[in-house]
Amino acid sequence: MKRRFVVEPNSSSAEPFRALRLAIESRPGTKQTKGLVFTSPRRLDGRSTVAANYAVVTALVQRPVLLIDADMRNPRLHEMFDLPRAPGLVDALRDELEPWQVAHTFPSFGGLQVLTAGSPLSSPGDVAASAAMGELLARAYDEYEAVVLDSPATLGAADAFGLASHPGTDVVMVVNHSGKRRHVASALRKLVLTEANLLGLVVNREGTLAADFS
Repeated sequence: MKRRFVVEPNSSSAEPFRALRLAIESRPGTKQTKGLVFTSPRRLDGRSTVAANYAVVTALVQRPVLLIDADMRNPRLHEMFDLPRAPGLVDALRDELEPWQVAHTFPSFGGLQVLTAGSPLSSPGDVAASAAMGELLARAYDEYEAVVLDSPATLGAADAFGLASHPGTDVVMVVNHSGKRRHVASALRKLVLTEANLLGLVVNREGTLAADFS
C-alpha cells in the first residue's frame, strides 16, 4: 500500500512528530482534551501532513486513536493513506453511523483508525458546528483515547471554529515558516473572537517542526 507523506514509525522522520506529541501531552490541562483540531492560516501550510503523522505516532503509544478528515472542501487524508474518499465522515453524519463503522484501521500504526471525509457536500460550512457533528464527536470521545481532526484553513473557511465549539475539543495551529505574519495574526484573531481554545503553534519548516505550547 502506498502512503504519501506518512512517516515510517521507526524512522528518524517520525521524531519531530514524537516531540510534538510530548509537547502537547506535557501542557497543563491537555490530559482532559480528547479532540485536537489541526488547522492553519492558509492552505498548503502542511497542516494535513502534521495532523496525520501526529495521529500515527500517538496511536503507537495511546490506543485507540481516530484521525478524521474534517476538511470536507479539499480532503487529503484519503490520498495520503491510499483510501477511498467515501464512505466517510459525511456519510456517517447523514446515516447516523458510529465513526468506527466507516473508519479504516491500520494495524501497522498501532491500530490507528482513519475516517475519511466521505461523499462530496454542497455546503460543508454548516456541518462543522452542527448538532450532528457534536453528537458524533461526543461518541468518538467516549470510544477513543484521542481524536485528531484535520480542518480547513482558518482564512478560507469557518469550519475550524465550528469544530472547536464542541466540548472537549482544542485547536493546534500549523504555520508555514515562509508564511506571512499578517496571515498568522489574522488567523489567531479569529480564534480569539470565536473563543476557541488554542493549545499552541507548530511551525512547519522543511521537514522539521518547532512547537510553542507555553
